[in-house]
Amino acid sequence: MGKNLKIAVLNTKGGVGKSTISMQLLVPYLFQKTLQPVSYFEFDDENEDSISFDKCSLVWLEKVRVEGNDLRDQLRDILLLENCICMDVGANKTAVYVLDALIDSGMIYTLDLIVIPLMDGELDAVSALNIYHKVKDANPDIKTLFVLNRWNETRDLHSQFDLFLGDKYGLFDTKGIINYIKEEDRNYCVLADSDAIKYSRSFGITLWELANIKENIDEELKKAILNGASKDEIRKISFKKALKKDCESYKERILKKAFRDLDKILTN
Repeated sequence: MGKNLKIAVLNTKGGVGKSTISMQLLVPYLFQKTLQPVSYFEFDDENEDSISFDKCSLVWLEKVRVEGNDLRDQLRDILLLENCICMDVGANKTAVYVLDALIDSGMIYTLDLIVIPLMDGELDAVSALNIYHKVKDANPDIKTLFVLNRWNETRDLHSQFDLFLGDKYGLFDTKGIINYIKEEDRNYCVLADSDAIKYSRSFGITLWELANIKENIDEELKKAILNGASKDEIRKISFKKALKKDCESYKERILKKAFRDLDKILTN
């Protein structure tokens, strides 16, 4: 059994994939460390992204109201729990409120890692840098990880994320946000874009769970065909079989490397 790690996912910029990174990367990572459900807290009064994972067996899901609450008391209760924790923090004012409460209460010292997601837009990178500086000013020893989300695998990573990594070709003289980060904190991993992420969510579970599903889909499909099941039923099972294959591939190509990156940061 591993240590009960506590991770918060933060960026004031919306639409950078905080919930996707929380559920599809961090929750499976934490679960496979202890083989116990992860306590997942969603801080967002406007959205309920976690509800899409209603069949997920890896988490205990809890919605936390932000407006009108003393978040300092709530954060004390949450972060003193003796189990793995993933905090998925909404954007804009929500991120500001939660981060301020973490700092004001001193509960920022209980966190093992701050994950800062971003995509390839300019505002994403600037917001990520601002979050980084704010958390490091509050706790210089805290570990941080940038997650470059929705990488298009047909593109060169440095070209797509040149605003973060810098222009390696020297065409636009883009220095890159990473150069404004302390060298020891230049930690990042990549989450590639994939329909497998979208469709696993439509089944109410994570991609990692679909990749590891034990049921014999081939037998289920053969039985459906032999028993004259409806075309819709056969299509659904066939789709699930193909999706499982895509999830297995994604797990091997992307998630395993990201897990190693997380291990490296958290064990140093």
